[in-house]
Amino acid sequence: MAPSLFIFVALQAEAKPLIQHLGLKKSVETHPFTIYTSHDTVLVLTGMGKIAMAGAVGYAMAKFAQGFSPIMLNIGIAGHRQHDLGACYLADKILNTATGRTFYPQFPFRHNITTTKVLSFAKPQADYSDDGLYDMEAAGFYEIAARFSTSELIHCIKIVSDNRETPLADFNLDRVNAWIDAHLPGISLLIDQLRRCRPHIAEIDDEDYRHLVEQYHFTAANAIKLKNLWQRRLLLCPDIPLELEGLQNARQVLLRLEAQLQQAFYL
Repeated sequence: MAPSLFIFVALQAEAKPLIQHLGLKKSVETHPFTIYTSHDTVLVLTGMGKIAMAGAVGYAMAKFAQGFSPIMLNIGIAGHRQHDLGACYLADKILNTATGRTFYPQFPFRHNITTTKVLSFAKPQADYSDDGLYDMEAAGFYEIAARFSTSELIHCIKIVSDNRETPLADFNLDRVNAWIDAHLPGISLLIDQLRRCRPHIAEIDDEDYRHLVEQYHFTAANAIKLKNLWQRRLLLCPDIPLELEGLQNARQVLLRLEAQLQQAFYL
């Protein structure tokens, strides 16, 4: 059976609680990355940084992924200027600070993890000038993962490891195990929710649709509406381009889509 869940972590300390909790075993095959597996789960120890993460995602998907879109998670630590150490967050916006590209995970499910934005840097940051989580992997993960799955099934879970009061210079790697272990119930609940959603999510294999999801921030309700409208568009007017010039937000995109579909219906 092809794996349905892929988890990518940068550090061994982040991986250990997940390996134990999910009953994973180290792969005996030779890989460029350390990999742990079960019958339906793959965990990849990627190393630090966007490039290492992107390479690990691409390799794992080429090696293991088959068929319908898998669940893909990046779980790891991040800094914040004031959030408490050990606090857990789910990314609702991911910014690659090197390129300016922004990604918006979609939430077609209920969850009790607080959401926030994540800024991915090439190097560790210690100034905490922006009110967002600081990491080095999320953008590299999401950009490649979006090539293999749908945005509703791709998510980043970040646990605060440093802040202004306890900066990177005082970071204690030994505490990471305990932090992640404490949030395993919430992580497990999220995985269960994604497993229930997965059979009902019809992936749209369309480049223009993926571009819209990446460019605009759709709420959970609007993401469902977008998918429904786009599926109708693919049936009614697939050869008519959608003019995006002047559109500033997701609501305007939906209105433009509705107008195009109404015109196509009467034509």
